[in-house]
Amino acid sequence: MTTAARRLAVASAVATTSAMILLGTAVAASADTPEPIPGGGWEKEPSIDLLHAFLVLGGIPLLLFVVITLLYVAPALARGENLRPDAKVPENQWLGGPNRAAGELAAPDTEDSKAGGAGGSW
Repeated sequence: MTTAARRLAVASAVATTSAMILLGTAVAASADTPEPIPGGGWEKEPSIDLLHAFLVLGGIPLLLFVVITLLYVAPALARGENLRPDAKVPENQWLGGPNRAAGELAAPDTEDSKAGGAGGSW
């Protein structure tokens, strides 16, 4: 099984489990309002459209997820970076320093020179 197929299987299992939990909790919360008492008591509940509820409770979080993901990924895509998981890892970098290995640093020129890395004296 390829990596993509495994990821698809895991994603579908998570989505199915989430949907079952969501539907299971929605059924338990569907209680009716008690009958109004003359002279006061409970008001009649407003009618809520099921499509409107799904759009508000599912659409807004999904939209936020997409916007946050795009804000995170867009700069890397603009730079042309490879975002695949198997992308090449960059070499270790010394930003602003020489582009050589540590053993290739310049040796001291004179006795008073500080070049060449760490040094000590007694």
